[in-house]
Amino acid sequence: MEIINILAMVGTIINDILALLSALGSFIMLLGSFGKASWRKYGQIADWSILGLVLGWGLQICMAITKTTPEQIGMIFRMPTLMVYALLSISLLMVIGRMIIRRMLRSGK
Repeated sequence: MEIINILAMVGTIINDILALLSALGSFIMLLGSFGKASWRKYGQIADWSILGLVLGWGLQICMAITKTTPEQIGMIFRMPTLMVYALLSISLLMVIGRMIIRRMLRSGK
C-alpha cells in the first residue's frame, strides 16, 4: 500500500496540470480529426495529451483507493476535485470522438 499512497500524494500535486494538458491536447487533436493528419503528425501534443489522460486517471484512482482525495487538487492551478474529474472525462470523450470521426471519414470514401 505504500506505493499507492505515494502515487496518491503525487496526484494531489500534479493532477491539475495533467488534466489541463490532456484536455487542451485532446481538443487540438479533435479539431484536427477533420483533416487527413494522423496521430504521428501531432507528435508531442498527442504524447502529452494521452500521457496526461492515462496518468491523470491512474493517479485519481489511487486517491480514490486510499481515500485521500482532497477538496483542492494541484499546486499551480488549484482546482476542485470534481473539476479535475470533469476535465479528464471531457478529454477522454474528445479522444473517443476523434476516433469515431476518423472512422466515419474513412468509411465515407
